[in-house]
Amino acid sequence: MDGKREPFKTKDNNQILCKREDKKLCECETEETGYKREDKKKKSLFLCSKPSVTDKVVTSVINSISRKGPFILESWEEDLAQSILELEMHVEQEYAIDIFKCMMKNQWKYVFRVDDIPKSVTTEMRSMLVDWLVQVHEYLGLQEETLYLAVYLMNSYMKAHSIRTYLLQLLAASCLFIACKMEETLIPEPAELCFMMEDSFSKKELMKMEKKVLSGLRFELQYTQPLHFLRLLSVTGKCLEKVQYLAMYFMELTLLEADGAMIEPALLAAGALTLAQKVSLESGSLSPDQMWHGALYTYSDTELTSPQYLMAKAALRANTDSKSTWQKYSRPQQLGVSTGTAMANSKHLARCLGFLCPNTG
Repeated sequence: MDGKREPFKTKDNNQILCKREDKKLCECETEETGYKREDKKKKSLFLCSKPSVTDKVVTSVINSISRKGPFILESWEEDLAQSILELEMHVEQEYAIDIFKCMMKNQWKYVFRVDDIPKSVTTEMRSMLVDWLVQVHEYLGLQEETLYLAVYLMNSYMKAHSIRTYLLQLLAASCLFIACKMEETLIPEPAELCFMMEDSFSKKELMKMEKKVLSGLRFELQYTQPLHFLRLLSVTGKCLEKVQYLAMYFMELTLLEADGAMIEPALLAAGALTLAQKVSLESGSLSPDQMWHGALYTYSDTELTSPQYLMAKAALRANTDSKSTWQKYSRPQQLGVSTGTAMANSKHLARCLGFLCPNTG
């Protein structure tokens, strides 16, 4: 059994994650990989090529900025109550203020540090892993919250427990399986997830890893999602739908960046929405009077610099390195924001890279 395992194949056949921890990355076959299902059309899965190594200077700046926290506006209670109504969360309206206070107060607990991700899991390996999760998540048609929770659980487990390299894909699949149980109405079958791993691992191994993750995390499976902040900000700021999708695209790209886990959820949401508006304004798809100028809470321009740097860096290489997210948001369901006019030759994204690295191209 051990000799047959070949998880983590790439569509362009450049990389394959090692089968065992004592194996090195090797070249794949020249044919495209794919999979078949009886009830669905054949659909290829692929993994992105390696991104560049994370900048340590950016990491230290992110850590220092994320600890400062946002400034909450005086009118936030009225804005929040209106947002809850517009989101049709009538049941939660009575507790909305208390829930939001708790989210803002406890979000720092879900911020990771530089040394929380084990050194054995390189930036490239982690990026490939999350990219694969995006593919499976989209194929199964899961909720956006499920993807964010799966990545958070994976990071949390790697922070507390050592994991062998060849088990990384199994860990990711197990975290996605747990996240589905938390967020989804219909849960995928374990056999289906094993199928997504090209049967590199059995159902028994998947269930065993699930138990390890649950006990390792002591069943602490919830966290403050940046998606929740983004939706509240979008509603209170009356943002256009295309701007919201572009912000979601920028924010999802940070899942592939290890540094993205080191930024507070509220700061990620504010940075993504601000960047989406500036890029849209530059392209002419958004007028100045449609700009969101802050609601519920606000961060300084200096604090917004770090998440926007990460998002701009990831967006400029997304069509080559993180293709799964780029292709996901190129589809009509997401209004094609990753390939739209706002992203085409955006000078603002290039300027974002100069904020922290003025001497780089």
